[in-house]
Amino acid sequence: METLIENLKANVDALEDVELTAQTDFVHLPQWDSLALLSTMAMIASEYGVNIESQAIAGCKNLVDLETLINSKR
Repeated sequence: METLIENLKANVDALEDVELTAQTDFVHLPQWDSLALLSTMAMIASEYGVNIESQAIAGCKNLVDLETLINSKR
């Protein structure tokens, strides 16, 4: 989880200064927008080697769900 949080902060400008935890409902943060979504998709493809559709990311309730989704595609 810490690696995912570090990757998000390093690659998604909108999340750089946000305190993120495993339970963060990231898609409902005020900083979350279409650019943050695209940056997250690009980071996942680059760092984890998987492509995840925007709808799947939007369906995540928190970062635990996102990490589970990434791992299910690996």
